[in-house]
Amino acid sequence: MQASFGWTLLSRDALRRAEKQLRDAADGVRDEVGFLALHQAYADRFFPGTSVLHTRLRYVLFVPWLYEKVTQQRDRHHISAAVENQEIILARRLKKAKEFGVIGGRSLPKPTTQPPTLVYWSALSAWRILRPNASGTIPSRQTVHRIIARQAVRPQMHDDDRQLLVEDEALFYSVPKPPPAWHDHEQRLDFQLATGEKRFLRNCFLSVARPDSGGSPSLLARLVEHNVEVTDRLELWSPIVKAAADHADREALLRAKQAAALSAIGRGVYAALVETLREEHDGLPTDELHRKNLKDVCDKFANDALALDIDGVSFDATLIPGGILGVLRETQAWLRNQTKSLNGLYDVYQTAESHRKGRRARLTKSLAGREKRAEWLPDQHPLAAPLHYRWGNVRQLLMDLQETP
Repeated sequence: MQASFGWTLLSRDALRRAEKQLRDAADGVRDEVGFLALHQAYADRFFPGTSVLHTRLRYVLFVPWLYEKVTQQRDRHHISAAVENQEIILARRLKKAKEFGVIGGRSLPKPTTQPPTLVYWSALSAWRILRPNASGTIPSRQTVHRIIARQAVRPQMHDDDRQLLVEDEALFYSVPKPPPAWHDHEQRLDFQLATGEKRFLRNCFLSVARPDSGGSPSLLARLVEHNVEVTDRLELWSPIVKAAADHADREALLRAKQAAALSAIGRGVYAALVETLREEHDGLPTDELHRKNLKDVCDKFANDALALDIDGVSFDATLIPGGILGVLRETQAWLRNQTKSLNGLYDVYQTAESHRKGRRARLTKSLAGREKRAEWLPDQHPLAAPLHYRWGNVRQLLMDLQETP
């Protein structure tokens, strides 16, 4: 029995790692040498609480409604299982409505390893929907499950004014009541926000401050405040987005765009270096897919990349690791050199990757590195592209907020 239990834990952990790798690949932010830290720093500055896993805005309400259902159940011994069951029911109903962005829709009837209650937990905290505990800290999902498990199951007793006589402290701040369709499985349930739900979520967004700014509104808050019309073609660098930003974020947006361009070139450099090592050091026949693409990437993004003030990145995001800034500086210097030989970049990229990945690094000339390069196939590695700072996810959330029936 112990062996079986241990295998279950190992399998679940392996599945989570595999899904994370697939998610990062789809996100286009493979963190070989540290570009993900840059991506996260600017994304957290502009759009606090968001995630690359966010799909639709109404999940922010689905999660509190789901927990309300669970707290009404008499079984207090299997809270996590009850939450998981409700998530499967929700995914099934949304998929039946032919909605897009259904979390867990592909894994039905099995649960997903990244359910909505997990994916949106940080948003519920950052957007002041999840109540902090007595110490002022935000409880984890597991803590909330334990709180629910300890709550007694009581009959709903009301006074003469129909107010509850005994009421446990709410897990969430006052969210809009769910629509009738939430309780009636025969009715269609979708991502369309009701008027009151939009008003509530708009107020939530307006309260989102930029981190470490003394309470200044975030870019997310200002986009909502200024009623910026968002479409699926609106770019983060567009004039109407810049116009909504305050002075500090307008400058940060410019550096973010330039950093995204330089990172695209850096990611192209990394892939080209791996191809070169496979061919010249390992003697493996290797397509020149990424080496040829590097020239196109440089031609497309060189102007923005060369304009980046790398010291200014540290001002925008104080927690950026120094290692990635060193990679950016060396890449920018290489870009200014007309010879474009990759040899001068090998050491800084190899050091950065080895520091991050240890024996999993591909650029080291050790036996482990050779084995990793043998597993690496050029056509299975994404072509270099700029960082996106979660803008596609945020754009969809804002479109949901603005959508009219």
